[in-house]
Amino acid sequence: MIVRCVRIISPATRAVVSDHPAMRIGAEYPVLEVLTAVDRVLLRIPDPVDSPPGAFDSSGLWDASMFAVVSDRVPACWVASLDEGALSLAPREWQRPGFWEDFFDQVPVAVAEYDRCKAEILQQC
Repeated sequence: MIVRCVRIISPATRAVVSDHPAMRIGAEYPVLEVLTAVDRVLLRIPDPVDSPPGAFDSSGLWDASMFAVVSDRVPACWVASLDEGALSLAPREWQRPGFWEDFFDQVPVAVAEYDRCKAEILQQC
């Protein structure tokens, strides 16, 4: 799935802003995960490719209302998960309890799972 940014909503304040270092209006981004929250839908977007060399390869959750769908092709590795009322469409490996905590703590197994699944998703975009 590929989306185009049509407006920027600050992840911190949820206000519409004119710019953000990780997002550009008009740019297209692959979607790594779709996650519903209580009152909104979030898309996991990889960090910009122009991140500084040696930077931790991460991703962020962005409000889905910021984007228009360019390609609705769903990656084959995505599965649906329902947990405490939240629906996630993502690789099964990312849906295990504690995965994102392990990933951001840079636990090697979680980082390797993220890298492998991200590469598979990007290949299918």
